[in-house]
Amino acid sequence: MSFIQIVVLAIVQGITEFLPISSSGHLILGSWLFDWPDQGLMFDTAVHVGSLVAVLVYFRREWIQLATGITANQLVEVDDSGSTVRARTLAALIVAGTVPLIVIGPFVKDALESDFRDPTAVGWLLIVTAVVLCVGELFTRFVEKRSRDLKAIAIPQAFIIGLIQVLAVFPGVSRSGVTMVAGMAVGLTRESAARFSMLIAAPAITGAGLLVAMDALEGGEDIELGAIALGVSVSAITAYFVIAGLMKLLRAGSFRPLIVYCAVAGAGVVIGRALGA
Repeated sequence: MSFIQIVVLAIVQGITEFLPISSSGHLILGSWLFDWPDQGLMFDTAVHVGSLVAVLVYFRREWIQLATGITANQLVEVDDSGSTVRARTLAALIVAGTVPLIVIGPFVKDALESDFRDPTAVGWLLIVTAVVLCVGELFTRFVEKRSRDLKAIAIPQAFIIGLIQVLAVFPGVSRSGVTMVAGMAVGLTRESAARFSMLIAAPAITGAGLLVAMDALEGGEDIELGAIALGVSVSAITAYFVIAGLMKLLRAGSFRPLIVYCAVAGAGVVIGRALGA
């Protein structure tokens, strides 16, 4: 991989991981648009790890309070207004939101690696993401009573969000998008749904990274340590600032610009591929 490809794709990953527009899909489209060779799942995973670093640093207060308070079941602040959840409750919610991906993810891994690393598939799935975000807008528009924070949901609701997260293993389906919409569907505000989406991203990205790294090592795949280090660094820095901006935007913003983007980008890719691009 060239230096330009590494930096561009790492920036793309950092920008798109937590915006509901599918980071894995954009990594594939980036290489397709610039006629670069497929960077492979190993590099994709590396730049996702950069996003993991960003979410760990940005939510460091929650992670530290969770790690230090779980034994005594102390309170963890879960939003900027000071709202709290018991540490064990929050840990249980994160586990419940992660279990479906651990159980189901490995079974769709082969299809992910063979059938869906294709720009046409990504284009169609971006259109699907646009539809999902439309559903999210309907929730915010027509449901009047919105819960304020994570205290509003229990294990079954977190498990449902986790089930929906499984869809995001397919490039073009936004993990943050589908989990935020699922969170709003079970009673969370847009901001609380986004926060929980990012919290369950940490174990999801960690698990995927370990799985791909083990496969790469067993398969004797060449690992460019310099490319991986650079990709992780650039992705982490970019993702941190995107998270900060997104949390501010979601307090009063709307999914509508992102719906338009996903629909237009997806349709453009599908049409372009049909015309032989």
